[in-house]
Amino acid sequence: MRNVFTILAVAAFASAASAEDTTTAAPTGPVISGAVNLDFAETAGDNYGGTMGIELDIDAGSLATVDLDFSATDGSALTLDTWTVGTTVAGVGLAFGDDNNLMPETDANAAADGTLATPAMTESLAVSVAGASVALGLTDWTTDVTDVSNIQGAYTIDMDRFAITGAMDYNMDSENTVFGGAVSGVDLGVATAGSALTYDTDAEVFAYEGTVAVNSLTAYVNGTDANTLQHIGGEYTMDYAGAEFTAGVDYDTDAEDFTPSAGLSFNF
Repeated sequence: MRNVFTILAVAAFASAASAEDTTTAAPTGPVISGAVNLDFAETAGDNYGGTMGIELDIDAGSLATVDLDFSATDGSALTLDTWTVGTTVAGVGLAFGDDNNLMPETDANAAADGTLATPAMTESLAVSVAGASVALGLTDWTTDVTDVSNIQGAYTIDMDRFAITGAMDYNMDSENTVFGGAVSGVDLGVATAGSALTYDTDAEVFAYEGTVAVNSLTAYVNGTDANTLQHIGGEYTMDYAGAEFTAGVDYDTDAEDFTPSAGLSFNF
């Protein structure tokens, strides 16, 4: 497996380095953006509590790309959540970091997470060409950069009115395979729809999520083949003068419980 990793990595870097690039992009400085978030959710005893958090994003890109995402909550230190560094030469993209996941991800309220299969992808090397991407996940890159934990691949076809993505994750240790698919940006005239599907071969579980967005309102539904309807919910977002207000509710059909939430974000 070490030889496979070495060959793939060397081939990817060699392809990018040897490709002709007759244009030189003007260097650009880093772009710093962020938000101050006030989030409110139900707590014990049917009470409601709030948290204050800060997000700070640093992005720089010309020939090289750097993406650093920091966050902190009230009383805690600023931490680096995700990071990616890379470059694109002659249409070949190379990226290294811990934000290269290629599997479908949920668009639903945080309270509704847990249906789609989410294979772990820590630090990884990703190579992308046109609509195809491959990512090699590393077990612990600080001790051995040749120890591959999992391999992910994805291919996206842009159909103009919507996009279709197929993805797969193969775990080198457990030999488990997870398949994924997504359809996004489906234009329904008055609304936009999307869906995601995963199948875990070891667990033998299909999971799905569907979303419909109308203006500032997004509704979702998700479940599995064993439990067809697990969550139903929606979220409303309103922007005003740099502030973003969100309000949503999730209904857990198993627990027969509503989980409301609200948030206020000041972006800069």
